[in-house]
Amino acid sequence: MTTPLEDLQSQRVIVVGAGQAGLAMGHALIRTGLRPQVDFTILDADVMGERAWDRRWHSLRLFTPAKHASLPGMPFPGSGARYPRTDEVADYLEDYANQLGLAPRWGTRVHGLRLDPHRHELTLVTNIGEIATRNVVAATGPFTEPRFPEFASRVRVSGQNLHSDSYTHPKQLPDGSVLIIGAGNTGRQLARELAGSHEVTLAVGVPQRELPQRFLGVDIFSWMTATGILRVPARSPVGLRLSHREVVIGQSLHELRALGVRIVPRLLDAAGSTFHSQDGTSLTAQSVLWATGYRPGFGWLPGQVRDSNGVVVQTRGTTCVPGLYVLGLPWMHTRSSALLTGVGRDAARIARTIGRQP
Repeated sequence: MTTPLEDLQSQRVIVVGAGQAGLAMGHALIRTGLRPQVDFTILDADVMGERAWDRRWHSLRLFTPAKHASLPGMPFPGSGARYPRTDEVADYLEDYANQLGLAPRWGTRVHGLRLDPHRHELTLVTNIGEIATRNVVAATGPFTEPRFPEFASRVRVSGQNLHSDSYTHPKQLPDGSVLIIGAGNTGRQLARELAGSHEVTLAVGVPQRELPQRFLGVDIFSWMTATGILRVPARSPVGLRLSHREVVIGQSLHELRALGVRIVPRLLDAAGSTFHSQDGTSLTAQSVLWATGYRPGFGWLPGQVRDSNGVVVQTRGTTCVPGLYVLGLPWMHTRSSALLTGVGRDAARIARTIGRQP
């Protein structure tokens, strides 16, 4: 009888990450004739039944309607016009995996990857042992490790001091003032939710272009789909302009001010519960929510595939290391590369590349 580790040694492809990118990759590999758990396997560091979508705050909904939130081969259930909750997304991903016969190896964390150019082989170093394979797809996604500014370590407040990754609902925060740092989609949604129960201040860093959720009665993603914006290549002249300035959808600063949210400029430093702003003013807060984004969980990838800033260098998912691919990054190829609606196209291209290898 073979052990679980021995079963993995004969796999043609190992996919790291069982989120939307990893499952889309599984679908694409099946379409090329590869069999799940026989020719390829998906690994994930989380424990079974605890997808990242389950950890998001309770009121969070997608800002893409259901009809634009489907992976290849399985429409999102229910009305296409609604905006799914995060628990519905988690259930959808579970159903998707079951429908395809994908059985991720949960609780398997990848610590590193070694190259063996003589044997044309890649070796994954994991918590269950070393796994040799010909192809690895890094599909851990862009929202893996919470990111903080340098001054976060100097913050001491009487209430809660949380990254948005750990926030679940307003009662998690004690009564009083809340400072939300970061005014992207997450920061604005949290400001709106907390404005009804707390004194909220929102610190705005880089100004971002605002788009309404609906325009002329039609969802903005329907307009993006119809105009082809979601498929504009990242390296085209239009793509280069769009990819360097992310947009905020559905919640303007003007609307937040009307709800009583105080808007302040970028914060540069902090000491205890006092925060210093770019305009020279200071403010205090009892609780802090960091809506400062995430870093991709690619620290286990070899250094030669990353630039001096740690960003993975790739061309439509292909890296400079033969057999090593990445999937699910924002603007990896188009605006929709990190979205449910677009990750499948990138996965299909990678699967075709793998399929052409001997």
